Amino acid sequence: MIVDDLDCHLPAAGGVERAAVPMGMYLAWCVNLQLVSEPLRERADQALLRLRVRELRGSELLVAVCGGVLDSDDLNAAGRQFTQAYYPHYLDDLRSLVGGDPYAMTDDWPHYDQVAKMLTAKYYKRWPSRGRKGRRAWWRVWD
Repeated sequence: MIVDDLDCHLPAAGGVERAAVPMGMYLAWCVNLQLVSEPLRERADQALLRLRVRELRGSELLVAVCGGVLDSDDLNAAGRQFTQAYYPHYLDDLRSLVGGDPYAMTDDWPHYDQVAKMLTAKYYKRWPSRGRKGRRAWWRVWD
């Protein structure tokens, strides 16, 4: 099932490069939190590795590997569940985060870090048991 399609964003974004940024950042976050499916990992193993080491941006992965389509088949069960519940609110949250047009956001890693922080907070707020609650921070193991 198609979650989002780049073509739907073209009129508001004014071009493919700008339209791919919000979707690409979401996809990159899914990759980094290991919310992608096994078939996507098998199909794009090298590209996913390049994204994790920040040699490839999420927008580039979205276009080159996923054909500009965010599909639920590219997500694992946890990714599909979160995306189904949250993704309809994603652009509104991006507007709040960037203070305006989410398509005007620069496609770079510092902006991704802001988006990832927001998405991670939303993810763990929805499912706190998947977070670190109740576990000690790694640097306090011997406290």
